[in-house]
Amino acid sequence: MSEKSHLQRTAIRLKARELDRETSLKIVDNSIWGAVSMCSPDGIPYNVALNLVRDGEKLYFHAANEGLKVEFLRMNPKVCVLFVPKAVLAPEQYTTLFASAVVRGTAVEVEDIEEKEHALRLICGAFASEFPEELERRIAVGSARTTGVWRIDIESVSGKSSPPGVIE
Repeated sequence: MSEKSHLQRTAIRLKARELDRETSLKIVDNSIWGAVSMCSPDGIPYNVALNLVRDGEKLYFHAANEGLKVEFLRMNPKVCVLFVPKAVLAPEQYTTLFASAVVRGTAVEVEDIEEKEHALRLICGAFASEFPEELERRIAVGSARTTGVWRIDIESVSGKSSPPGVIE
């Protein structure tokens, strides 16, 4: 089965809950973290929560230069990222109120030093904006050369909310 036909099978069943692309990207932008799913070379699923930041059609994250995550990404760069910025239990309705977005794409290890510095500024701007001087000091002493930075090129994005409109 081709990748496209498989993805068509995963379409949102309840169309009333489906969000448009722009709203789905807002969910990505408003999330503190995303759960990044990938597969080991032998097909074993692996998932890790990461702080990601979006820049147009790209997501960036930083990582150690070794470990399972980077080992798996180097062998199979296809990823799926789930974002859920907020969920509220509604026990009286036997449900959870939420909005979520799913991004599918290809992970690329960033080697270009200018792109790495750009990504690190975006990441730190999103998650440590109160320390801009420290970020610039670290970049000036060469942290970007030793810090692992990855980019996910977005290939598709979808979103849903339950109940419909819960995030609007």
